[in-house]
Amino acid sequence: MMKFNKRDSKKMLKEVARLRGLSVSQVRGQIQDAITEARNSNDPDQQAEFQRLFGNSTPTPEEFICKVSRSLKF
Repeated sequence: MMKFNKRDSKKMLKEVARLRGLSVSQVRGQIQDAITEARNSNDPDQQAEFQRLFGNSTPTPEEFICKVSRSLKF
């Protein structure tokens, strides 16, 4: 099982930024927007999954990558 730590997440953000021709802060902003959208979703299943993973907190992009990578099954 592949698990990312915070350092891996930061490297991943840099690589995504490089591949997309964006700054790391732009990539972080896009991910943070997606996190906020998921947290505020009207879909009860999506809300339940977000609550299960993060409780009442809003994760940073790095925390999101780490936590979600731990819940993936290949």
